[in-house]
Amino acid sequence: MHTARSDATATLLKNGKVLIAGGGNLADMYNQDVYASAELYDPATGTFTPTGSMTAARSDATATLLQNGKVLIVGGEGCPNPKRCTNVAIGAGADNLGSAELYDPDTGKFTKTGSMAAPRIFATSTLLSDGRVLVDGFTPWAEVYRPDSGKFTTVGRQAVVVSGYNTATRLPGGKVLVTHAFAANSLLSSSDTEAQLYDETSGKFTTVSLALPPGTPSVKVHGVTVPRTAPTAATLLPDGRVLLYEGGYLETYNSTSGVCADAGFISPGAHWFSSNATLLADGGVLFEGGGLEDPVSYVVANTRAAVLYDPTAGPLRRGSTQVAREGETATRLPDGSILLAGGEDADGNPFASAELFMP
Repeated sequence: MHTARSDATATLLKNGKVLIAGGGNLADMYNQDVYASAELYDPATGTFTPTGSMTAARSDATATLLQNGKVLIVGGEGCPNPKRCTNVAIGAGADNLGSAELYDPDTGKFTKTGSMAAPRIFATSTLLSDGRVLVDGFTPWAEVYRPDSGKFTTVGRQAVVVSGYNTATRLPGGKVLVTHAFAANSLLSSSDTEAQLYDETSGKFTTVSLALPPGTPSVKVHGVTVPRTAPTAATLLPDGRVLLYEGGYLETYNSTSGVCADAGFISPGAHWFSSNATLLADGGVLFEGGGLEDPVSYVVANTRAAVLYDPTAGPLRRGSTQVAREGETATRLPDGSILLAGGEDADGNPFASAELFMP
């Protein structure tokens, strides 16, 4: 890429190119940069080209491809004025943002659109069946964006206040499964199995359980039990189930029966966190990147580990990425390959490099 960046957004456009926007270097509490710049990856040439800059510098924002081909970018952490987000400390020069903007692939420009009722970081945004976008996380209320009016409206209050790192998966039938890794009212324990369903027709949330059957075993590494944690990645499988990833553990949620089932343990070591989960064209799921925590010393290190998982047969292949990345983007391209871009190393230094996974 033209700019080394971590925690950016990546969106596959209708023309087959990938929009990479924002991000920065958010490794520690000092001397951090947040970017407004954006660039396009062209699979036909394998090159990145700068495109228009956002109206605000953003990291950890959300990006959603709308039905009209534009991209809605919402919230994140940064600055309303991009020039102010250079060499600043989180909490001193960077803010949680409530603003949103649209990228138009025809013009290559970003323009402001309506603002949310509250700022959000580490949120989720989900395209609903009617073209609206559900934005969730960081506040007690979710919001819905209407492309026709460019405005956000608040919707049903959640049973659990999700503060960040949640997942949102649109299910067949018009509901969205929302899971949470952290809650504003308390730090979730490893035994917490509560999730929520958002009904796009009524605009309300209901609580559901992700509890596994009694007696489901845990895995030990070097004699230490790896705890199950709340899901940090969710993938809608072709058969309608949701594959939930939790630090190395997998389970499936059946949206018809509401029942969860254990789907195995794929971590190459102990607790494997911040891994991307990307659905492949054949229904498999690629897990890669993030960090591994040693169960004995609790030392954390970025990993090059990658696992190709078949929902019907379990792990098919194990391999390695070219670079140990955390905070990278993962995008399935029209030819079925997966583009990994950016991220950062164990010291928080962002990468400009990218690589392709060829199934």
